[in-house]
Amino acid sequence: MFILGKQWDAAKLGAAALFVLAPLFADAQSVVVGANDPAVDLPAVQSAVDGGGLVILRGGFDFGNDGRVIIKNDVDIGGEIDVHGTPVTIIRGGEWSFHTPFPAQMPPPVAGPRVAVHDLQFVAARGTAIHLAYCGGAELRNNLIHQMRARQTGATSERAAIVVGPAILGNLPGKTIPNSSFADRLVSGDIVVADNRIDVSVDPSATPAETTTTTRSTGMFVSMYKGADVRIERNFVTGNTRTGLAILDGDFDADGRGSLVIGGNTISSDVRIGFTAAGPRAPLGIVTGFNNQRAIGADAHRAMIPVLITDNVIELNGATSMGIVNIWNGAVLTGNRITVHTDIAKVVDRLSTSGGILATASNQILMHNPIEGEGCNAIRYGGTTDGTERFGNVSKANNVSHFAAFEGGFEKCATYWLEPGSHDNVVVGNSGSAIDEGIKNKVTGLRAVSGGVGQAVSAAVHTAAERMEELASFGFE
Repeated sequence: MFILGKQWDAAKLGAAALFVLAPLFADAQSVVVGANDPAVDLPAVQSAVDGGGLVILRGGFDFGNDGRVIIKNDVDIGGEIDVHGTPVTIIRGGEWSFHTPFPAQMPPPVAGPRVAVHDLQFVAARGTAIHLAYCGGAELRNNLIHQMRARQTGATSERAAIVVGPAILGNLPGKTIPNSSFADRLVSGDIVVADNRIDVSVDPSATPAETTTTTRSTGMFVSMYKGADVRIERNFVTGNTRTGLAILDGDFDADGRGSLVIGGNTISSDVRIGFTAAGPRAPLGIVTGFNNQRAIGADAHRAMIPVLITDNVIELNGATSMGIVNIWNGAVLTGNRITVHTDIAKVVDRLSTSGGILATASNQILMHNPIEGEGCNAIRYGGTTDGTERFGNVSKANNVSHFAAFEGGFEKCATYWLEPGSHDNVVVGNSGSAIDEGIKNKVTGLRAVSGGVGQAVSAAVHTAAERMEELASFGFE
């Protein structure tokens, strides 16, 4: 029987439930020993995976230039580890090395396979090592993914180590649901991506030569999930030219199920000029919320799944980097340590502002986030377009004393920027500067305001505690 461990810090979120992938896996087990030969390894692994159950891989496997194993049944694929917990089973090569394809019918009549992939070392996978476009639950844990090869998609070369959802697959042939539309049961259930070590650095020796501006390197995409409880925890991502963690576009199902925790991850990128073809900010630490379904993200009043973003460490040196971009109404962001070193010359408009947190939603709670370095804004309240309504956000006890907001250049650079269209937001600070262009916002500690902020802050602290408790029991029945 394969059982998940704890999915979050019990000290913060209470005792976590255990999720059993399948009750009969102990009775359905196969062992495959690698031959380091694509002609042998691919059919051997495919045959074992087709049988479902627990598949143990030992030794070294070669999937060739573009080989892949197609997963259509519930399966638990695991490798072997050394005394330090490092995977020693090696999967070399392949393109989308383990892949669940779109179902034949869209939206699918039933949930997809439940898939575990763990304790494997992926070397030189092309495009993506693990790509689950259709699944009813996933555990992707303790995998080492490095030395990746880029995959050419049109004019863009791309690597994204882990993909759950349709982010890079696009339309089904002859179908009308693109990767930016929700489909019931396409990605659902318990989705856990934890303790993976990922390096998506560009390879300047590749043919054609790669650069940080022409190759989109993303640690992982998890997107277009509905009725899923998603946990992204303790992953380490380095070398991203675009986004470390792109956890996008989730919604409730008809039963009201859905939640997200992004906790304890580390994103570190020394890329100075990143992949800006998709937007002027790069590289980014965490981008989460409605990026594909932008009409939903623009709705300041819409109820969204409960979201906790906590205890992540983000270190970026990009000229236009932003630590966290959050587009979830009601999200709690707490204890995230963000360090950015950006370039004043690259901040030319509202779309290219750099800094710590871009809080582009309503009713968010931002507490105890240390933000350091230099950029346009440590914290910015605003929508994706100028003048978008954003309200009810509370920022309290964020340590910005070691953040230097740019002076000169783009005129909206300040420690805190509350954009036009923002209203009834609260900022409690003890250092820095603020630009308040909204209505009935209350900013204290930086300059005096009328009415006081005590009631709003007390309510925010209480709400944050309630949401953490709620997430501790959400899903994983």
